[in-house]
Amino acid sequence: MADAGTDLAVRPGSAPRILAVAPQSETTARGPVFGGWILSQLDHGAGLAGRKISGGDVVIAALKEVQFHAPLYGGEEFALHADLSRRGNSSFNLAISAWAEPDGACRRILSADVLLVAIDEAGKPRKLPA
Repeated sequence: MADAGTDLAVRPGSAPRILAVAPQSETTARGPVFGGWILSQLDHGAGLAGRKISGGDVVIAALKEVQFHAPLYGGEEFALHADLSRRGNSSFNLAISAWAEPDGACRRILSADVLLVAIDEAGKPRKLPA
């Protein structure tokens, strides 16, 4: 985990794809939320953003450069941003970042590069709309 004290990242200006309160029921015995809950939010947020970009169904082909920067604690506000970083013919990448916002403060929890592929009804890659 990166040192949150030296993390000078700035929260994206885009609207969050996911905005939630981290559930107390998903915390470890020491207090932080399980990484699996955070990754499930990444999956949901990437899917929501991917549908808007592709105009239909998408699948995650790869999670690249996933980094946890700081713990998220139960009861903290959780915001996940997904911004288009690369666009191909049928695939595209999203720059994902997740943030905790307790009491107006803001700290980065996670960053990732996610590769998605637009698919048709048969699950085959399809061309992205213009």
